[in-house]
Amino acid sequence: MRTILITGATGFLGSALVASLLAEGHRVKTLSRNDPAGARVRAAAGEAARGFGLILNDRHWELLSTVEVDFRDLRSTLHPRILEDVTHVWNSAAEMSYSLKKILPAMEQNVMASSTLYALTARHARRCQRFYHVSTAYTAGFDVEEVHEALHFTPRLINAYQLSKWAAETNLFQHHQEMKLPLTLFRPSAVIGHQATGWSTGVSFGLFCLAEGILHGKRRNAGQIHLDLKEDARLNLVCIDTVVRRARELLRAEAHRQPVEIFHCVGDESLRVAEALEPAGSLLGLRVVFGPPQLEVDAEIHRIIKKNKPFADSTWHFRTDRLKQVLGDAYVPQSMNREIIRRSMMHFLAHRLQELAQEPGMATALAMP
Repeated sequence: MRTILITGATGFLGSALVASLLAEGHRVKTLSRNDPAGARVRAAAGEAARGFGLILNDRHWELLSTVEVDFRDLRSTLHPRILEDVTHVWNSAAEMSYSLKKILPAMEQNVMASSTLYALTARHARRCQRFYHVSTAYTAGFDVEEVHEALHFTPRLINAYQLSKWAAETNLFQHHQEMKLPLTLFRPSAVIGHQATGWSTGVSFGLFCLAEGILHGKRRNAGQIHLDLKEDARLNLVCIDTVVRRARELLRAEAHRQPVEIFHCVGDESLRVAEALEPAGSLLGLRVVFGPPQLEVDAEIHRIIKKNKPFADSTWHFRTDRLKQVLGDAYVPQSMNREIIRRSMMHFLAHRLQELAQEPGMATALAMP
C-alpha cells in the first residue's frame, strides 16, 4: 500500500487528490496549518468526493491522517517519524497572491517551505520514490511562442505567484542535484471545474476571476458590460478531474521515468476568450461586449479582472510530449467545449451567489437552464 503525503489538502487540487487517492485505497497523510484534528481537511476532501461522485466510507476515512505544522518552520514542526513510511509526496500547497506587495509570503510558502519539505523528505523518508511539486504552466513567462517541458531560465514574469512558482522550480532542481530524491515538476494550466459535475471550490482564480468580474456587473444591475479583453485570444483550460487523473496515472507509471521530470498538465484544445466567458454572461442574463470600459461599472469590473488580463490576452501553446510518453495509452486527451465551461460556470456562480445571498435579489439572480 502506498502512503502519500499531500500538502494543500484543503485547496482545490489538494482536496481532490485526497478524495481520489482515498477512494483508491491509498493511505494519505496531510500537512495542514491550524487544523490539529484534521476537521478542515476531512471537510474539504468530503466536498471534493461529492464533486467527483465518489463515495467515501469509514474504511476510507481510516486511511487519512492530518499533521498540524507551521510551514514557515517545518524543520521544527514536522517530526521525522511522520515521513518514515511515506512513499510519495504531492506538494500542492501554495500562496496564491498575485500582488507583488505579497511577494514575501509567496516566497516563504512556494519556495522556502517547498524546498524544506523536499530536503526533509530526502533525509527521512527512506521509502519515498518521488517528490511531486505542483507548479504552474505559466512559469515560462510572456512572449514565448511555444512552451516546452523544461526549466525556463530568463522568463518575463509579472506577479508574485508566477515569480515564486518559477523560483521554486529552480530551487528544487538545485536541491535535487545534491540530494537525488527523484523530482517531478507538475505544471497545470488554468484549472476549472469537474468535466461532468462542474465542481470547484468557488475560489475566484484563473477563469473564475474573469467570471467574478461579470458577476459584479450583475450585482450592479447592469444589462450590458464591457470587458477590456481580447475576445479572440485563446485560453488553455483543464478540468480538475483531468488533472487528478493524470496525477494518479503518474503514480502508476514506471516506464520512461527520469530523475528530474517536467510535465505540462493542460487542455488539448483551447477556446476563444469570448467562447469561454459566454456561459457566465448567459447564466447571469448579461450581454458581454469586448472593448474598453464605457461606464463606471465597466471600470469597476476592469479593476477586478486586471490581474488576469495579461494571461487572458495571451495565447499559450504548451507542449506535452514528455507527459504523453510517460503515460502512454493512459493519456486521455482533455476536450473542451461550451457545455463543459457552462457546467463549471454554473457551479462557481451558484457557490458565489449563495455567499452573496444576503444581498436583495442575489439569491435568485442565476438564470438556471
